[in-house]
Amino acid sequence: MPFPMLDSLAGRTGSLRLLRLLLAVSVSLPLVLFAGIGWREERETWAEAERNSRKTALILHEHVLKVFDTIEQVLDRVNERIDGMAWTEIAGSQPLHRYLKILDDDLEQVGVIAVTDPDGVIRAASNRFPTRNAYIGGRAYFRTQKERDAGLLVGESMISQATGRRSFGLSRRRGALGATDGAFDGLVHATVNPDYFTHFYHRVLADRGETVSLVRADGQVLLRYPAYDDNRTVILPPNRGLLKAVLSQPDEGSFAGISYSKGIERFYAYKKVGDFPVYVVYAIDSAMVGAIWWRNMALDAAFAAPATLALALLAWLAYSRARSESQAVRRWAEEVRNRQRLEETLRQSQKMEALGQLTGGVAHDFNNLLTAALANLHLLARHLPDEARRFLNGANTALERAEKLTRQLLSFSRQEAVNPAVVDFADSLRQMGDLLERSIRADIALDWDLTPTPLPIAVDPVQLELAVLNLVLNARDAMPQGGRVRLSLRPGPAPLTARLEIADTGAGMTPEVQARAFDPFFTTKETGKGTGLGLSMVYGFARQSGGSVAIDSRPGEGTRVRIDLPLSPPPAPPPPLPAETADRPDRPPRVLVVEDNALVLLATVEGLAQEGFTVETADHGVAALEILETDQAFDIVVSDVVMPHGVSGIDLARRIRERWPHLRVLLASGYSPESLATMGADTAAVLAKPFTPDQLAARIRAILATPAPPGAGAAPVTTER
Repeated sequence: MPFPMLDSLAGRTGSLRLLRLLLAVSVSLPLVLFAGIGWREERETWAEAERNSRKTALILHEHVLKVFDTIEQVLDRVNERIDGMAWTEIAGSQPLHRYLKILDDDLEQVGVIAVTDPDGVIRAASNRFPTRNAYIGGRAYFRTQKERDAGLLVGESMISQATGRRSFGLSRRRGALGATDGAFDGLVHATVNPDYFTHFYHRVLADRGETVSLVRADGQVLLRYPAYDDNRTVILPPNRGLLKAVLSQPDEGSFAGISYSKGIERFYAYKKVGDFPVYVVYAIDSAMVGAIWWRNMALDAAFAAPATLALALLAWLAYSRARSESQAVRRWAEEVRNRQRLEETLRQSQKMEALGQLTGGVAHDFNNLLTAALANLHLLARHLPDEARRFLNGANTALERAEKLTRQLLSFSRQEAVNPAVVDFADSLRQMGDLLERSIRADIALDWDLTPTPLPIAVDPVQLELAVLNLVLNARDAMPQGGRVRLSLRPGPAPLTARLEIADTGAGMTPEVQARAFDPFFTTKETGKGTGLGLSMVYGFARQSGGSVAIDSRPGEGTRVRIDLPLSPPPAPPPPLPAETADRPDRPPRVLVVEDNALVLLATVEGLAQEGFTVETADHGVAALEILETDQAFDIVVSDVVMPHGVSGIDLARRIRERWPHLRVLLASGYSPESLATMGADTAAVLAKPFTPDQLAARIRAILATPAPPGAGAAPVTTER
C-alpha cells in the first residue's frame, strides 16, 4: 500500500518544516524587533537630515536673493545715473567713475561695476579710470542681451583677470526700466565678489563634508564652496543629479546622488533663487548622515549585529528573487499585450484591404451598368415629349445617386478615377461655407479657425468637398439637441503636411463603435437614414490623396476627426495653347470602339453616331488589332480597359503606339489614372466611367483638336468626369 506511506511521509515532512519555521520565528523575533527599531531610526535620521538640509538651503537662498536684489538696485541706480549721457561723455566722466567706485566700496558683495557700449567695449568701470577699453563683445551674456532684452541676466562663470578666481556677473540693458522694445544701447553690469560668499559660507558651514553651489538652470556651476581644486568650468549633466530633479520639482526639492567632483554619495537640497534661473544647492555627505545613525544604533548593534546581518541577507535574497519574478511576469504580460495589439492591427488591415478589393471590384463593374443606363437615357431624351421628361429626370436623379454611391465605394477602395488639382486648402474650405451653413440646423453653430498661411494640396476638389460635407453631416446628426461644429486648419505635426480637424460637441462614440467607424456599410443611424459609406469614403479619400485620417472620441465628450494631407508645390502655369493646325478633311471623324459589354457598346455606338461620328466596333482587343491590320484610316480608338482574350485596353494602346503612332487612343475606365499608369497606361488619355455620349464626343473632339507630339500617338494621361 504505497500511497498511504507516501501520504504519511509528506505529512511528516510538512510537520518538520512547520517546526523549523516556528524555531526560526522564536529566534528571529527579537532580531526583527531590533531591525524595525533600526529601520525607524534610520528613516528619522534621514528625515531630520532632509529637514535640516532644506532649512539650510532656504537660509542660503535668502542670502543669495538679497545679494542679487542689491546688485539689481545698484544696476538700476547706475542706469539712472548715466541716463541721457553720450558714450564719449561716459568714457571721460571722472565723477561717474567716483560714483561707481563709491558703490563698489560700500557694497562688499559687489566686485566690479562697469558700463559697456553697444560695440562691446567697456567705457566706464569702478576699478579704473580711465578704462583700458576692454572688449567683452564675445561673451555669451553680452550677445544674449544684444539679441534681445533679457532683463536682469545672470552671466556665465568666468575667471577674474584681477584676482584669478572664478566669479560671475549680472547685467541689464542700458535704458528705461520696463522698456523692452527699444534699440540696444549697451549694458550696465556688475561682477559678484566671491570672497563675500566664501566668508559667509565659512561661518554657516561648520562641519566638514558640506558644500554649497550656485548653479545656473543650464547646469553651469557659477560658484562653489569649497572651490574646485583645478578651478575649472563645470557643467552638470542633464540626465542626472540636480537637472533631473528640477524637471519634476522646479522650485525646490532634495535628492541623493554621486558627487560630480569627488565621486562620493551625497544628499542634496536645492531652492531656486527667486525668479532668477539660478539654484542654490546645499550638499552633505551621506556618510555623515550614516555616521549619526550608526552612533544611535551602536549600543543595540553590539548585541544583535550577527543576527541582524544574517536577517538582512535573507531579506535581500528574498527581495531580489521576488523582484526578478515580478519583472519576468511583467515582461511576459507586456509581450502578450504587444502580440495581441499586433494581431489586432494585422486583422484590421487585412479586413480593410479585403473590403477595399471587394468594393472596388463591385463598383468598377457597376460603372459599366451606369454607363449603359446613362447613355440610353441620354439618347431616349431626344425622342420623348416634354410631358414625359419629368419621369426621365427622376431616372437621371436615381442614376446620379447611384453614381455618387459608386464613387464612395471606389474612394474607399482607392480605385476611383479622380481629377487631382493643386488647390489652397483654406480657400477650398471657405468656398464651402454657404454649403455647410445650409447643411446644418439652426441650433448648431459652425465655428471656423483657418490659418492665413497658404497650404497647397493636390486633391480632387469634388472628393475634398464630399469628405468635408460628410463629416459635417455626421457631426450634425450626432447633436440632436444642438451644439457646435468647429473646423480648424493648421500646418500638420509632420513636416510639409496640413491638418484639418473637425470637432463637434455631440454624443461621442464608444470604443466599439470607434473601432468600426471606417468600415463600409457600418452605421449607427436608423434604417433608411444612412448608407454607412460616409466615413469609409473619407478614409478612402485621405488614403488616395497620400494622407491619413484618425478619430478621437469618447461618449459624452464629442468627436474629433483629423485629416492629415501632404502639402504640394504650387501649380505650374498652364501651357500655351497649340498653334492652329491645317484644316482636317471635311469628313466625319472615324472612331473604332472596342468594348466587350454589349449594353455599353450599343449605347456608345448610337450616341457617337448621333453626334456625327463614323463608328466601327470590336468586341475585344484581338478583334481590334485584326481590324487595324487591314484598315488604319481611323482618327481615334476608344477602348475599355478590362477585356477578354488576353489583350486589355492598356495592351491595345501600347501596340497601337508601337505600330501606328499617328493613331490616337482614349481609354474608358473606372480605375484611377494613377492605377492605370502603374499598369502601363501612360500613353493614352483616360475618360472616367460613367459618362454620357455627349461627354464622350466632347472628349474625342478635344483630343483630335490637340496636335500629337512627334513619334507619339496619344495625349498625356488626363481625366475628365
